[in-house]
Parts: sequence; C-alpha cells; structure tokens
Amino acid sequence: METSKWKPSEEEREVMQAVWMQVKGACEKLKEETHAQDEHIRKMLQEMADRYYS
Repeated sequence: METSKWKPSEEEREVMQAVWMQVKGACEKLKEETHAQDEHIRKMLQEMADRYYS
C-alpha cells in the first residue's frame, strides 16, 4: 500500500512557520526559567505530538 506525501500549500507553510516560532519561543523561555535541557524539551514535544496527533 502506497501512501502519498502531504505537500503543504504556501498558506499552510506560513501558518506552520508562525506556530513554530511560538513553540520555539516557549521552549527557550522554559529553558531559561527551569533546568530543562534540550533532551527534556524534545521528549515533552514528542509526548505532546503523540498524545494529540496519533
């Protein structure tokens, strides 16, 4: 069974870029205010993705 790859439109790319900037800013703030390391941030983001998009 072959799956087709999703190709976002320009508008979808712009939305994803805006959301990514917000997530990145939130992650940086979390790192500044806690002892969270990149590995902790990565795990947190993966858990969120698994929970909401699986």
